[in-house]
Amino acid sequence: MSQSNGFEFEDQSLRAYLLEGIAVLSVRVSSISAITDLAESGRFLSLFHEAEVNNQVRALLMICPPGGFSDREYEKFICQGEAVIDQPGPFTHLKAQLIRHINILNRMVTQMADFKKIFAVGMQGSVVTPFFGASLAADFRFVSANMFFSPAHCRHGLHPTGALPYFLPRYVGQAKAAEIIFNGQTLGAAAALDMGLVTAVLPGDDFENRSIQALRPWCALSGDVILSSKLLLNHANRLGLKRYFDTEAALLH
Repeated sequence: MSQSNGFEFEDQSLRAYLLEGIAVLSVRVSSISAITDLAESGRFLSLFHEAEVNNQVRALLMICPPGGFSDREYEKFICQGEAVIDQPGPFTHLKAQLIRHINILNRMVTQMADFKKIFAVGMQGSVVTPFFGASLAADFRFVSANMFFSPAHCRHGLHPTGALPYFLPRYVGQAKAAEIIFNGQTLGAAAALDMGLVTAVLPGDDFENRSIQALRPWCALSGDVILSSKLLLNHANRLGLKRYFDTEAALLH
């Protein structure tokens, strides 16, 4: 997987490369399929680790493809159980699928929240509940002008996953978070920027390179300053996030 600089990988699903202190993880396929597949999610987490232990890396930037976190892809994932709809136990099948999806995604959220270097996410187009929630674990979020949060959990009768109820009140307060979670309305890039949920809205053309350039100023900090700042910023999050996931797990059983 790794080459001389410790962060080089490419296949049909993703590309990883290092550019002047920024480790870029560019996803090429449906992000939902990648994250809910054990092998693919393991590859993501191993690349997170490689970026974290590589002395050349100041920041990790994960770029998501247009449509990779979309309503359409989430709908396909939710409807995978339809093949057994006329057989016994379709709900059990779907519930098991969702639990697997939630458990894998929660592992990724935990790694993002505990990451000891700068972590940034780039998102484009429609972004459904689990992945918008997960993105709030990152330090910075860059979005295209056409990005919007789509509360798919409301349409499918599911609780909001991706730790959205955990992180969202920390950005916008409890009352506003409840409004966003319960009203089922989309939230556009401009509104998300006004609320402080995203760091910057960037033009969609050459989005990956624009995100790299937007992240670059923070990479001038020394590794020691980044590490100590992250440890202090995330001090309160660690135990709270673990308790949150324990509560979520109890609700699923």
